[in-house]
Amino acid sequence: MSIALDRRRNRAPRAWAGIAIFVAGVWLGRAARWLSRRAPEIAAGLAASIPVLVSAIHAAVIGWQPAGDDGIIVTRAFDVLTSHSPLVGQYSESGFVTGQIVHSPGPLLYWLLAIPARFGSVSSIAVWMGIVNTLAIVASVALARRRGGLVLMFAAAIAIALMCQSLPSESFHDVWNPAAGLFPSLLLIFLCWSVACGEHRLLPATALVASFVTQTHLTYILPAIGMLFVAALGFAAGLRNPLRRQRGLRRWVLAAVAVVPICWAPPLLDEIEHSPGNLTLVLETASTKQARLGADIGWHALVRAVGLTPWWLYQPHSEWNRKIDVRQTPSSAQTDTAIAILAILGLIGAIALARRRRDLASAAALAIVLATALAVDVAATPNTTVLAATVGYTAWWGSILGMWAYLVIAWALWLALRTRLAREKTGRVAAAARLRRGLVVAASLVCLGGVAATAGAVASTEAPDSHIRQYRPIAQLVSALDRAVPGGVTLRLRLGGQNISTQPMEPAIRYGLVRHGDLPLSNGALKRLGAHYELLHKRFSWFVYIADGTQSVPRMLRVATVRFRTGFGANAFSAYIAKVAASGRLVPALG
Repeated sequence: MSIALDRRRNRAPRAWAGIAIFVAGVWLGRAARWLSRRAPEIAAGLAASIPVLVSAIHAAVIGWQPAGDDGIIVTRAFDVLTSHSPLVGQYSESGFVTGQIVHSPGPLLYWLLAIPARFGSVSSIAVWMGIVNTLAIVASVALARRRGGLVLMFAAAIAIALMCQSLPSESFHDVWNPAAGLFPSLLLIFLCWSVACGEHRLLPATALVASFVTQTHLTYILPAIGMLFVAALGFAAGLRNPLRRQRGLRRWVLAAVAVVPICWAPPLLDEIEHSPGNLTLVLETASTKQARLGADIGWHALVRAVGLTPWWLYQPHSEWNRKIDVRQTPSSAQTDTAIAILAILGLIGAIALARRRRDLASAAALAIVLATALAVDVAATPNTTVLAATVGYTAWWGSILGMWAYLVIAWALWLALRTRLAREKTGRVAAAARLRRGLVVAASLVCLGGVAATAGAVASTEAPDSHIRQYRPIAQLVSALDRAVPGGVTLRLRLGGQNISTQPMEPAIRYGLVRHGDLPLSNGALKRLGAHYELLHKRFSWFVYIADGTQSVPRMLRVATVRFRTGFGANAFSAYIAKVAASGRLVPALG
């Protein structure tokens, strides 16, 4: 009896192991079949992503550090799902308009970075952002194939690769919110286009990406709203024909409806907890009467984006060049070609509507909406010294607009040519079909090689990160403070003398202390980091002071000094520490 029972017990693990192997085999088989079907778009997307991949790998090799605003962003990402989890996005200088503290609409960028910010190495944050941007490009190329086959897929891939030359290479892996929204906004174009064409299964993804883009930076709000409007119109037009309604529509609509409140719950909670809330302040900032750059400057931006030679087809002298470009009057050739491009897009849309080509009509509509949004965005920028200069980066997405406009025109020309060739087609079928398949494979390989070569050439022109010379000194100071200050303490962090080379180091050092388990408090932290990091009258047991120079500080121990050189000259930056007695008096720490 006991022997039979033992045998049955021994068979049970083997049976479960067999079932697990069977299920894994089925799953792997399905995954292999899916990959084989998706191989062309994955290969083309990865080829187009070479500039992004090279940039992310380079960031890991050089030991990327979150200097400047990046340090604030990753610190808030570290706070996700804590008792002080952020409800709003990154601090925005647009608050200068009303004198209020204004942030980007929501914290989805922090959510995206939460895992690498807390568990990975510091440089893994930049690598993660590079992976996200790569996935956005691959998905865009895959959606291009769904809409226009291999021809549009390769056209989109090579256009994206070319467009990368016009953007700062640092933006390919940067967590800074104007850069972090670039490639997701590119993906949003293809998602909205697909939804307008009736792809109801993409509704939840579109809602998620649209929420991320609009929450990341104020400059993406208007184009995202315009794209969603086009998607909704196209989708509604498709529903008018009952024969085209597909199964499961209600399920995917409900899924999209569920995504929206999840993404927007934190900003709405902020509206409830504060009066006025951040979303209210954003609306007040947009509607406040103040001198703006104006319609002329907005038109200049649009001309630069689509007129010859458009922003997306050349490498600028500086990543901030666009704040200068929009101030200069375009040449007559640039203006004329911009008007011609816009007129062609309008003509394409009109003809497509007349012929009931919803795909082509919605593609042209997206280009026109994006062009309008760029002009309005730039025109509405407040004309103050600080805010007017932000056009240098808020107009980066003008490259995406230009690329899309030219891609739509090229695709429309291809459709017209293909239609004509189809009419002239003569009969010989079987042998011609086999030959055609071979030609398609050969042409696809040639096109893939062309995409990779183009993307590789673009990657070879990438410039170093703007704060690359501060990366090693930041890592050295953070390492020294980790050794000298115990983890889990509340400390006061104070920034002393600084210059344009050393100022970006403080946010990265603060993040290093937070990763170490410490709570760094400082005056003025409220508007950028929230009340949790504001000093106010909170008690602290350690004092950390960082400043230019190597001079001694009374009652403090200098734990590290780093020396480095930038384009602004030689620099020395030091970190000092001291314990704080119950009376508030500094007690020098032992070296």
